[in-house]
Amino acid sequence: MKKNLYITIGTFLLVSILETIINQLFLKSSYNALQTVWRPSEELIANAPIFFLIYGVFSVSFSYLFNKTYNKTGIIEGIKIGLAIGLMAKFWYGYTNYIVLPIPNALAFQWFFYGTIECMMIGAITAFIADKME
Repeated sequence: MKKNLYITIGTFLLVSILETIINQLFLKSSYNALQTVWRPSEELIANAPIFFLIYGVFSVSFSYLFNKTYNKTGIIEGIKIGLAIGLMAKFWYGYTNYIVLPIPNALAFQWFFYGTIECMMIGAITAFIADKME
């Protein structure tokens, strides 16, 4: 139980950090070029606390799937689990948004690509944490 809690908290922190880096650094120019698509800054700021709920649901789900599939063989296995989750979740996210929002394919691909890398990093670090707690 303690290990699951640490993995969930670690996942939450990693998602919070990586999402901020991806969206505020890597994708900032893409977002700025599409300002008419997004909510005004005031609305985005007002809705920002919802990110914590999103990150929480993702973290609990990721941790659950990780714990059900991890065979304790190390970081490479963690990366593979992250890859599977990333391919499933981030392809869906990027290209569903591409269908419903007037965004370029390049942004949908970036969401998919960076998100999948993010999940792989989370898988690797989660495997490291899980192995250290054994």
